[in-house]
Amino acid sequence: MSGKGDLTLSLYGLSDLAGGLRSIKRRMDDTGRIDKSVGHGEMGSDRALDALDGFMHGWKDGRKEIDSGLESVAKMAQAVVDQITKTDQDLKDALAKHESGGAK
Repeated sequence: MSGKGDLTLSLYGLSDLAGGLRSIKRRMDDTGRIDKSVGHGEMGSDRALDALDGFMHGWKDGRKEIDSGLESVAKMAQAVVDQITKTDQDLKDALAKHESGGAK
């Protein structure tokens, strides 16, 4: 059990968060794709298809900032995981070196 003031961090959780954010971005990329082969008749009036197409164009433009934010947070989360994992391994190696040098 950790004492008061101890920093705890779930590397698995943070790594999952990075993957989850990237998954959200991919799913948002797939949202609202219109199959142009369907044609106007199957979608209703030309005005309805044009309005949907206009909305999707605006959605794509407005999402650039959201995509950038998702990717930035995902990169930061993964960088924390990578750095803590590296630091942990460096400390483990230093301790093993110290212990093997002290045993001689």
